[in-house]
Amino acid sequence: MIRAGVLLAAFVSGAAFAASPMQPGQWDSTVSVARPDRVPLVSTDSDCVTQKDIDNGSKSLPKPGDNCELANVATAEGKTTYDFACRDGDVVRSGRAEFVIEATRYEGKLDLTLRKAGSADVTTLMTWTARRVGACKYPGAPQ
Repeated sequence: MIRAGVLLAAFVSGAAFAASPMQPGQWDSTVSVARPDRVPLVSTDSDCVTQKDIDNGSKSLPKPGDNCELANVATAEGKTTYDFACRDGDVVRSGRAEFVIEATRYEGKLDLTLRKAGSADVTTLMTWTARRVGACKYPGAPQ
């Protein structure tokens, strides 16, 4: 549900994950990005999530960028956790995510470290909240 900015864009694609309880439809989400000694950035987005998206995992687990690989995906007691590593040239974003995903809402966080050769590591905390707001907004959208 987030397409606002490179750091916030994209979701898991094509991975085999346990069935998500998410319902298809229009989802509104808010992401806060906090770094030490900086004002947090907040963005919102709205995205149509289809049953196909949910079934193949492409929009079930948020991640902080494109070209990400997930590992150690586990769901227990309603909480899904996973490790991630995202590469963009010589920049690597890696860390741990923890989300509670329900039929009409989800929330969670990503603790990540940004590494770039020749630069100090930057730690970032991204928090997500999202809710299903109804049917997809555009005509003919699969539900």
